[in-house]
Amino acid sequence: MKKTGKTSNRTKRSVPHRLVTTLGELISAAYDVVPGFGTQREARALVLLTRSPLARQMSPHVVFVR
Repeated sequence: MKKTGKTSNRTKRSVPHRLVTTLGELISAAYDVVPGFGTQREARALVLLTRSPLARQMSPHVVFVR
């Protein structure tokens, strides 16, 4: 029998996935992604973590825990 209409096998998530990482891992990942050498690379990583669209999306969701 042929199905008519759309059916969705996706389930709705009631809770968003959470990513747990350390601040050091986040900084290291930013440093690895940006091009350049030395202080230029550090400056670009800083921009990525503070003034990029990524930073604006992360800001309300970042929680520091001990």
